[in-house]
Amino acid sequence: MTTSTQPSAQQPLAGVKILEFSTMITCAVAAMMLSAQGAEVIKVEPPIMGDPGRLIGTQKNGLSAFFHNCNRGKRSLAIDLKTQIGRDAVKRLAADSDVLLHNYRPGVMDKLGLGSETLRASNERLIYLGVSGFGTTGPMSDYPAYDMVIQGLTGITALQGSDNEMQHINMLVCDKITAYTVAQATTAALLARASTGKGQHIDISMLQANLAFMWPDGMMDKTIEDRDGIVDMSPISDYYQTLDVSDGSIALAPLRDHHFKALLEMLGYPELLEDPRFNSMGGRLMHMDQVMEVLKNPRKEYTIAEAMSLLTAADIPCAPCIARDDLKAHAQIEAIEALETYETPLHGALTVPRPPARFEGENPSQATPSPALGEHSRSILEKLGYSSEEIDAHISDGSVACS
Repeated sequence: MTTSTQPSAQQPLAGVKILEFSTMITCAVAAMMLSAQGAEVIKVEPPIMGDPGRLIGTQKNGLSAFFHNCNRGKRSLAIDLKTQIGRDAVKRLAADSDVLLHNYRPGVMDKLGLGSETLRASNERLIYLGVSGFGTTGPMSDYPAYDMVIQGLTGITALQGSDNEMQHINMLVCDKITAYTVAQATTAALLARASTGKGQHIDISMLQANLAFMWPDGMMDKTIEDRDGIVDMSPISDYYQTLDVSDGSIALAPLRDHHFKALLEMLGYPELLEDPRFNSMGGRLMHMDQVMEVLKNPRKEYTIAEAMSLLTAADIPCAPCIARDDLKAHAQIEAIEALETYETPLHGALTVPRPPARFEGENPSQATPSPALGEHSRSILEKLGYSSEEIDAHISDGSVACS
């Protein structure tokens, strides 16, 4: 990936400078997405250990794949924000930055003297975005928040299981939803600044971002408060069911009436073709438990290849359920070149997804390393005006780390 200070179709954020103060994933992934679109990102980390994500999961040479997947293309400044050098360096950086992202608890940055009003007083063009778990007010505003906690409070665990039998989605879905919300809000604020000439303060809570994400389909049966004359149907979540065949499973979405007609014949249920519970979308949505029972109990046996042939012939949206080890070799994923494999000094060969937005139809690359802790501390501080002697002294006293 080439870097430029001039925006282009493929690098629309070139020239944008971002400061990221992030633990784990929300601001880290948001900043990485913005970096893929051309922004320059400096990740500010504690000098001891750094971002805890560096130590999460499978790792090599002391750096985890999880961290790499959230921090490609950034520079690392490892500095203690509780020290004078730390606060002074951040103020100098913020004076020449376009965006500051952090996901510290409400009030932490203010206590450090690095709050929104302080830094924006010296740079009125600065966009200052703070991510919290539960918001900046209310009885839970100071609580620590992690993905699985937000899944619980937003009703996602109830949707995955049931209102009486909660179940998590087994990935950091709330963190990533918040990251996409942060990235979108950042670009919207940059667009507003292009007209007004001024930055702004933005608050985003994981709670609110994920409630908004949950609502369109996850709360479709709970949205209408006036119950007079209402017709209840199952939520879309009840329609999720794989078709299990002899050598695996197929994910399918037979939403149209002609889809389900073909599916009933394929599964060996011709007697249901005229059944009002099955021959219309309304009927199916009102009797989803019985529809799911048919999918769970096919009367005919198929392999994945046989079932896919019949399903695609009927134009039923479908795809085989792929084991994670098989993703790289799938023909469609290969055809769109969604993944790229490249070498980095710390990890050797690794595979990551390409950024998904194809500007002007060009398939982008983010085949860049993730930074070692403090890898760029010296060069960043030198550019801010600190002498080599000053930097050496702060490395010696532990307020700065330099890999």
